[in-house]
Amino acid sequence: MLITFLTAAASILANSATAVAAPNGAYSCANIPAPKVHGAKVLSIESKERHNFTVSATPPLLLDDVPNLSICDVSVTLSHPNTGDKVVVQVWLPLKKWNGRFVATGGTAWAAGVGQYALAPVLAQDSVAAATDAGVSGELLTPGLWALDAKGKVNYNLLINFASRSIHDMAVVAKAVTQSFYGKQPKYSYWNGCSTGGRQGLVAAQEYPRDFDGILAGAPAISWDKYVVAEHWPQVVMKEAGYFPSHCELDAVTQAAITACDEIDGVKDGVISNLAACRFDPFTAVGKRSQCEGQEAVISRTVASIVKKIWAGPKDAHGNQLWDGLTMGAPMTSLADTTPSGTSGALKGAPFFVSDTWIRYYLKTDPNFNTSTIDSAELTKLFSESVRKYSDIIGSDDADLSGLRKSGGKLLVWQGGSDPLIFPQGTARYRERVEKRMGGHAEDVDNFFRLFFAPGVDHCGQGTTIGAIPSNPFGALISWVEDGKAPDTLPASTPAKAKIQFTRNICKYPLVSKYRGSGDPNSAENFDCVKHY
Repeated sequence: MLITFLTAAASILANSATAVAAPNGAYSCANIPAPKVHGAKVLSIESKERHNFTVSATPPLLLDDVPNLSICDVSVTLSHPNTGDKVVVQVWLPLKKWNGRFVATGGTAWAAGVGQYALAPVLAQDSVAAATDAGVSGELLTPGLWALDAKGKVNYNLLINFASRSIHDMAVVAKAVTQSFYGKQPKYSYWNGCSTGGRQGLVAAQEYPRDFDGILAGAPAISWDKYVVAEHWPQVVMKEAGYFPSHCELDAVTQAAITACDEIDGVKDGVISNLAACRFDPFTAVGKRSQCEGQEAVISRTVASIVKKIWAGPKDAHGNQLWDGLTMGAPMTSLADTTPSGTSGALKGAPFFVSDTWIRYYLKTDPNFNTSTIDSAELTKLFSESVRKYSDIIGSDDADLSGLRKSGGKLLVWQGGSDPLIFPQGTARYRERVEKRMGGHAEDVDNFFRLFFAPGVDHCGQGTTIGAIPSNPFGALISWVEDGKAPDTLPASTPAKAKIQFTRNICKYPLVSKYRGSGDPNSAENFDCVKHY
C-alpha cells in the first residue's frame, strides 16, 4: 500500500506580512539574468509570465485546486563540474504583490521536489516559491533512473545532489532571481517540507544555516542510512515466522493496543497520548476476535509474536538494538504489507518501496535483487553496510547546530506519534543528541530548535490519522521568526474523517498532554502539558 509522502505545502499560511506592489527591479520577467552559483555553472535560464494560471488538484501531492495565479515562472538549469548532471531550479515570483517572503519547498520519497504542486500554495500566499529536481528523476517511487551509472555503480554525484547540495543551490538561485526581479532580497527566507522535505530541512539547518531564517521540518527522514534499512524489519519478521498476517489481523492488534492505553491521559479519544507510559503486551490480546472487510480475524499467538518483534525493532545476533520498531498505535500495514500469492489465497510479503529500492540499488547495486529473501542475519549486515557507506552522505543527523544558533535561525520540527514510516523515536533521539552536543541544557536549545509530537497522527498528517493534526505549524514558525513568539504548543484538530472530532494543543517535547479531569474532553482548553504521568 502506498502511503502518502507530502511536501507539507498545505501548511503555507496566510500570516500577515507587508506586501510590496508589482516588481520594481531592474529586470522584467522576460530578461532576468542568469544567477551566479558558486561551485556550479548555469547552463540556461528561461522565464515567462503566466496569468490566471491554475494548478489542478493532484492528490496526494496537491489536495485542492489553486486557481488564478499570476506569476513570473523562472527555470534555471545548472551543472556541477565533472558530474554531467543537469539540475533544474524553478522559481515562481508573484506578479501582483509580494509579501517579502521566500519559501523553499521540499521533496517527497525519491523526489527532491514536486514542482508546481508545492509552488502553487506558496505563490497563492504572495510569497516567492522555489523547488529543485536536484538533477534526479521526478519519479517518486524509485531512484531507478539515476541511482546507478552506466557501469552499474552508485552515482554518488546524483546521490549528493539529492541528499544535500541541491538545497543550497536552490536558495542561492531563488534569492538572486528575487533580487533581479524585485530589486531587493527577501526580508525573510523559509524552508517548508515533510518526510524527504523534512530531511532536507534538517540538512539546511546543519550545513547551510545562513540560507533560511526559519525551517519547518515535518516527519524528517533523518538517519536515512539507518531507518530505511530498518523499515524492512517487519518483512523479515514475517518471513522468519513463516506466516504473513492479513491487514485485518495486524489492525486488530493495533486497535487492542490503542484500547488498552487510550485512557492513560484521562480521556477516551481513540489515541495513545503518552507512548512512553503504554505497556501493552500483544499476547494479552490472543483469542480476541474482530471484524473487518466482512471477515472475522482471531488474534493468534503467532500474530502476537510477530507484532511484538515488529514493535521491538531490529537487533543483531547478540541482541544489540540496531534501530527502532514501530510505535504502538501506528498502523503496521505499510511496512508489514502483504499481497496474495497465486490463486491459493495465501499471502506473501510486499516490501515497502523506499526500503526495497534502497537495498536493491544502493546496497546490492542490483535492480533485480529480491528483497523478500532477506533474513535477520543479512539485514544486520545490510544495516552496517548502509551506515558505513552512506552515513556521511545522507545520514542528515549531525547534532552540531552551532551554525544555526549563531545565525539566529529557527528550526521547528513536528511529527506524528503514529508515523508508520519514519520512526518517531529516532527524531526524539536526535533532539536529545543536539542538547548534549550544544551544552546539555534543553532551555538553551529551545531558543532555536523546538520539537512537537502529535499523538495518533500518521506520516505527515495523512494515511490513517485519528489524532489532532497541527493546524498551522508554518504560521507558528513565522510568528517565532518575525515576532519573536516561540511556540510552546501547536494548535491541532482532527481530520474530517476521524470518528471522534476534537482539538488539542500539541505539547513541546518532551512534555505530553493530559486531561485536567473536568470540562469538555474534546476541547484543547481542558488539557495541560505535563512532564509525565
